[in-house]
Amino acid sequence: MSIIKTTMEYHQEIQLRASQDAYKCTCHYLKIINGNPEPHATGVLVKIDDCHFLFTAAHVSEDLQNEIVIGIEEKLTVKLGGEWTFNNLDKNQKRKDDKIDIAILKLDDESVDYIKRQYSFINQNQLGINHEIKNLPYYTAIGFPASKNRFNKYKGELKSSPFIYNTVPADEKKYKDLNCKEYENLILTYEKKRVIDNQTKRKITGPDPYGISGGGVWFVPTQLVNETDIVDKKLVSILTEWSSEKNIWISTRIDLFTEVIRQKYKLGLPESKIIKLNTN
Repeated sequence: MSIIKTTMEYHQEIQLRASQDAYKCTCHYLKIINGNPEPHATGVLVKIDDCHFLFTAAHVSEDLQNEIVIGIEEKLTVKLGGEWTFNNLDKNQKRKDDKIDIAILKLDDESVDYIKRQYSFINQNQLGINHEIKNLPYYTAIGFPASKNRFNKYKGELKSSPFIYNTVPADEKKYKDLNCKEYENLILTYEKKRVIDNQTKRKITGPDPYGISGGGVWFVPTQLVNETDIVDKKLVSILTEWSSEKNIWISTRIDLFTEVIRQKYKLGLPESKIIKLNTN
């Protein structure tokens, strides 16, 4: 007997498949406190040409470069090495008010070897440069909220539990209200009390998303795929801020990350047509 699915049901299925693949390159970003790794933030692992990068938010990594690690398996943490790049702040500007908020770590070879034991890297053709925002539920945010992840000091284990949330862009007027720019940011809705559990399909209350900063926002376009096909998805932005009063997330477009990398490391990335960035 065949099962007839609606267009939305079908798209939700391929979104879930895409998020399961995206999860493999999303790392749980930890901070060492009193000798123990505690949940802190999220990062996305990206390969561009022959270089490997970690994308995350500046406010969860700046001045903490020597304290941040990621989990490899359940009982091993690894401090990542390489070259950090943060966006500069204007005079008298504080990082908490920064709407760009980007941090990029160009990983050294030793770090890459460790990371590959647990994670994957997305390729540069999965970066959503010059993305045109669609007012449809085709976006998925993935990260590690601190409230869902705890270090068990008795077992010496940290079990990472990701939060995956399908969402839609916020109204255009939110950009002005929140001092954001459409060519730099992507603002999304987060209805905490109307989260759908991916397994039970029931409505639940979602977590406070502290710890999701640095996680990716993925766009999954309409497509027909076979069960064995890889679902087309694009990393279009990195999450930076949650506003509980307005039920929204602020994220930074991936173009800001790629323009920094393209100009600083002279790598083979398409030039963004959305922003003009001078890193000199």
